[in-house]
Amino acid sequence: MKKTNIQKIVIVGGGFAGVKTALELANKSGFQVQLISTHMNFEYHGALYRSATGHSPMEVVIPLKTILKRAKNVELILDTVASINSHRKTLRSETGNEYSYDSVVLAMGNDVNYFGIDGMDQHSFAMTTIPQTIALRSKLIELFKKPGATPTIAIVGAGPTGVELAGELQQFARRISHKYRNHLAHPKVVLIEGSDRVLPMFDPVLSAKAYKRLQKLGIHSRLSTKVNSCEPGKVCLAGEDIQADAIVWTAGSKPVDFYAQHPREFKLERGRVKVDKFMRAFGHKDIYVLGDNASTRSSGMAQTALHDAKFVVRNLLRIQKGTPAVAYRDWHPIYVVPVGEKWAVLQSEKHQISGYAGWLARRRADRWIFKNFLPYKQAIRQWRRGNKLARF
Repeated sequence: MKKTNIQKIVIVGGGFAGVKTALELANKSGFQVQLISTHMNFEYHGALYRSATGHSPMEVVIPLKTILKRAKNVELILDTVASINSHRKTLRSETGNEYSYDSVVLAMGNDVNYFGIDGMDQHSFAMTTIPQTIALRSKLIELFKKPGATPTIAIVGAGPTGVELAGELQQFARRISHKYRNHLAHPKVVLIEGSDRVLPMFDPVLSAKAYKRLQKLGIHSRLSTKVNSCEPGKVCLAGEDIQADAIVWTAGSKPVDFYAQHPREFKLERGRVKVDKFMRAFGHKDIYVLGDNASTRSSGMAQTALHDAKFVVRNLLRIQKGTPAVAYRDWHPIYVVPVGEKWAVLQSEKHQISGYAGWLARRRADRWIFKNFLPYKQAIRQWRRGNKLARF
């Protein structure tokens, strides 16, 4: 009997693109899969702002073992990949473990990018992991529970994360005041942005609507403003300082340093990896780069990461069958950013929506995200956790 040619696929990264790739390959005949992740939970970063402002962190955390429970051909490995040797087709981890592959899928996510601003990494909160987000929430509770408190919260960056967080803070302050039966806390929220408008990736009309919504919520927006440095309790701008009780950095991210550390293997474009029409690292036939790490038009979106994963797996299956691979097609993701309770702006290729309808679309989008990783009933339970408040 002719032996089946087993393809060994190693996936690096436990985020959207990596986990979705593993799920798409789950129980597929002829594939042996290893998923290497630096953590054992999948985190839905798009909802971290909710965890920072009182909602249950269980909404955004799913154990990878739960997601991969039925994936008999997928081995989950907790490790950190440090290097790649494309000639030997091996990966080596920080602890010296070596992993061989027939094809490797790199989806290693992003790190915070402080753009060299002196002191920002030391004196501000970031929101890229659950521990960071819970640390911020603890600080906010400490500030808001004081009777009649008027703390200043400075948020650097008026992109989606900054706007989402800013829009929730007044409501969170009211919730904390009620819990501790204190006089209402009135935080001053200052949103600092280098561009001339909030949500600069959106159409100017939607940016203007989001700006007006922030004004209605009492948010002070400082646009066209450059941050020079950060000190304890102080954001230093050109010509003036803003004293703040808490400083939150939401203004930038970058691919992990892994790619820049391997210039012979990867060509970078604006910090991301140049890929060919099959999502392979330029010049390689068996190294795929997906999601935030790939230099594609819509890189950086969760929807794009899921799209990339499904595309690559379809081609792996085609190659296994001896069918020619198909070329990658750029697509137009839907952008939805909540701005306070039950209000959001939505932008797609054909539509622009603001208000309650936008917020409903965002909740449906969150539900769709969970359905990509869990069976239907489990996905609905996970999604509903977003309506629950955490105990604090």
